[in-house]
Amino acid sequence: MSVADSQNRYNRREPGSPIARVLGLRAVSDAVTRLTARKMIERFSALFMVLVIVGTAGYALVRPDYNWDMVAYIATALENRVEDPGELHRQTWAEIEPGAREAQLYHLQRGNPYNLHQWENPADFQSQLSMYRVKIAYIGLIRALEPVFGLARASIVLSLLPAIGVGFLCLYWLWRRKALQSLLVVTPLLVLADYANMTTAVGPDMLVALISLGAIMLLAAGRDMPAYFLLFLSVFVRPDNIVLIFALLIAAGLFRWRFLPMLLTFLASFAACLIIQNLGEHPGWWAHFYFSCVRIQNSMIGFSPDFALLDFVRGYVRGVVVALTDSDWPALLLLMSAGWALLARAGRMSARGNALVFALLIGTLGKFASFPLPDDRFYFAFIAGLIVILAGEWRPDFSLPAAAKRR
Repeated sequence: MSVADSQNRYNRREPGSPIARVLGLRAVSDAVTRLTARKMIERFSALFMVLVIVGTAGYALVRPDYNWDMVAYIATALENRVEDPGELHRQTWAEIEPGAREAQLYHLQRGNPYNLHQWENPADFQSQLSMYRVKIAYIGLIRALEPVFGLARASIVLSLLPAIGVGFLCLYWLWRRKALQSLLVVTPLLVLADYANMTTAVGPDMLVALISLGAIMLLAAGRDMPAYFLLFLSVFVRPDNIVLIFALLIAAGLFRWRFLPMLLTFLASFAACLIIQNLGEHPGWWAHFYFSCVRIQNSMIGFSPDFALLDFVRGYVRGVVVALTDSDWPALLLLMSAGWALLARAGRMSARGNALVFALLIGTLGKFASFPLPDDRFYFAFIAGLIVILAGEWRPDFSLPAAAKRR
């Protein structure tokens, strides 16, 4: 037998031969091929996202975060039936105490000088609620769910259900865009953007994120009219979402898509914000800025400080320093900007995708510029929108056949 015949016989050796059985090379190769096929990676990516959504929701249901905002929102929900500050204070804590863990309760009542003062002074506690009343749709939903869940549990549900909605909305959008594999990247980025913390903590932030992301995806799909309605609705949950609407208005003008309807949406939303602020007896932008960014106030009764340039600068310096040291949204914003540049250079961005990414980028910066609070939750809707829109334009393929083709 010639050397060539021997080599051909070796190359044709069946997988069942002793060497193949010992090494299992063909079986391993086949298994790797199956596991790295496109459909398999897509299924794993979707399962990964679902497990994160369900796991986060389950944890939030078992161990919710009883934060200070929860106390204030429950008190605000009680204001329509209780006028006396002392009775309002008593009923608020009667709602909080049964579900809060001992450590949480101690922190809420005595964890710092501000909390202790609010625990000991019902009138001053009620004076803080002027900054919470403006979320009128959120407060209305807490009241609507009270007969089913009670006020405390209703406020938890209003973080939990929107968080589930956000997760599955992102999953659905990327499925529609044939970009399920991007969930391997999108899911951890959403967690970094504060998805998990916002699910467990009480506040309107996840609800407004769900409404905003719904509007953004409708705009990306060219379904503008329902998107305008959702944007208008969002300011009743958080009036400061007017920043997102204004950013979209700028993008509509620069990228030349349906400017007039967006202008009407902005004007209607801005008028609604003014009415909400007036009805809620909001102390005004500067007083709220001073309270949140310069020096916290134990009482908002008659609080109307004169504008001071030094305090104004101090508020922004504090916001920048804390955002860069303790928050993730600035780094994520930079990462998304780089991703946009790479995708645009590769010709992967659609015209509407470019417009929305531009709007979300300037909207994030505008949100901070209008009120320099550093927490990730205030920017989640913008960052999550950037992540999902760019992932939908990217549509990566991590399968081995695709990798071999690229090589």
